[in-house]
Amino acid sequence: MRRVQIVTTVVVVTLLLISTFFVYRKQEPVFETKPGEEIESDEAKVIMSVMGNQTEKEELGRATWKFLHTMMARYPETPTETERKSLKDFMMLFSTLYPCGECATHFNKMITTYPPQTSSRVAASQWLCAMHNNVNERLKKPVFDCSGIEAKYPCGCDEEKSSNE
Repeated sequence: MRRVQIVTTVVVVTLLLISTFFVYRKQEPVFETKPGEEIESDEAKVIMSVMGNQTEKEELGRATWKFLHTMMARYPETPTETERKSLKDFMMLFSTLYPCGECATHFNKMITTYPPQTSSRVAASQWLCAMHNNVNERLKKPVFDCSGIEAKYPCGCDEEKSSNE
């Protein structure tokens, strides 16, 4: 029993050290753009092919929008520069790696034209809602009233605070 505790402790400490290394190591920026600089499309970098099964494509789309809207709802109200860069980089990589190549190409063109707004939770949520509506219009689906986006995808932040108390 004692040996298991020692091995477990060593594994946990090792994982913590490795995690700390990856969090604090100096990383090369994935996208280097300065304020006011035009973002080049990564359309050529889309790596997935067209998704042939329409049902799976629609299921993926619904799940993806739920994920992205929830992520924006939990994005910091006043993000640091690092958090802002992380969100922007994530969205650019997302448009390259999305499993539906056709969707990825369209999304990449959109975010090249309308770069991610990362200054606040509200800005990010409203930006994503506008992108979602852009897709809905292209697919001839109803657009969503973005003024109600926070109610549709609540942050859940209050729940987090109360669970830690």
